[in-house]
Amino acid sequence: MARNTFHLLASALAALVLTLSPVAQAQTKPIVIGQTYVKTGPLASLSTEPLVGIRALFTTLNAGGGINGRPVELRQLDDAYDPAKGGENVKAFVNEGAVGILMPIGTSSSVGALKAANELKIPVVGPYTGAGPVVKFSEYGFPVRISFDEEYSRIVNHLFTIGISRIAFAHNDNPGARSAMESTQKFIAERGDKMVGSVAVKNDGSDAAERAAELARLKPKAVVLSATNDVAAKFITAYRAAGGETAFYSFSFLNGQKLFQDIRKDAAGVVISQVVPYPWNSAMPVIAEYQAAMKKIGVTEFSYASLEGYVTAKVLVEGLKRAGPNPTAESLQKGLESFKTLDLGGIAVSYRPGEHRGLTFSELSMLKADGRYLR
Repeated sequence: MARNTFHLLASALAALVLTLSPVAQAQTKPIVIGQTYVKTGPLASLSTEPLVGIRALFTTLNAGGGINGRPVELRQLDDAYDPAKGGENVKAFVNEGAVGILMPIGTSSSVGALKAANELKIPVVGPYTGAGPVVKFSEYGFPVRISFDEEYSRIVNHLFTIGISRIAFAHNDNPGARSAMESTQKFIAERGDKMVGSVAVKNDGSDAAERAAELARLKPKAVVLSATNDVAAKFITAYRAAGGETAFYSFSFLNGQKLFQDIRKDAAGVVISQVVPYPWNSAMPVIAEYQAAMKKIGVTEFSYASLEGYVTAKVLVEGLKRAGPNPTAESLQKGLESFKTLDLGGIAVSYRPGEHRGLTFSELSMLKADGRYLR
């Protein structure tokens, strides 16, 4: 069983623990957290940047003494975007003494993880998806980001506000992306109009050119995307090459910086929904904290996705701080629900019994010709 583990524990501390009494050892024993994520397969790139932000948070936390003197140990297993495997991984973590599950990556992985977590009564904090089955209330599900429905509703509202109603959709051929297309279709219908058309692109992007030419023939004024970076890059390039003229709008999983690196001028003008604040705004306390933590692990390139990983890990840590000196899955759940509305340093997360709202933040950003964002 392939495994990544962030021990994040200084060797000197490890040596010291060997000499401590059983009571003292219990107080310095790591708090175990599990994460099932996509390490292999065509959607593996989804995991890359969120995991950097998570590592930055835990490295800084443990260097400062952890929680009540106890380090946090993050154990990770690959689920290859398979919901059944995601569920199996959660069960493995519980058997190893994990008290919480952090940020499963992607819709399929999160659905499987959440199903197992609700059965085993262990909190899942901040799945990296906004799909309906994951964000709807469940006793042990604690979403952090807004839902896909909210993202796409806000995109559709913006388009109609600026006078664009000929809207088409392009998406990866998987359940989460398909659900996003259906939601967008519904929001357009609620405004008395119809979606011009939609195409599903294979997860490896092998048919992106064909699907782009198909959609370009419909002459939409805007194409909304629910696609991974690799697929979006291939699709946009092919669409432009086919002579299609349109505005591209994407949900938050699209990494604009990487898109610019991949397709340069073809990325200019792409509008991306963001579910966390601008990562370069160091005037906001949580952003300054994030930037400092990233620099401590030697990373100076900031991004929305790594910030989301950092913020999600911070939410979990705030719950652990309220879970008592020896956190359990049950006390972590109660700790999270005690937030009511908690300011994380410029953005607020809301949890209470019967309502796990998470954040309400979102904004639109546009890629400029130099690869930077216009907000």
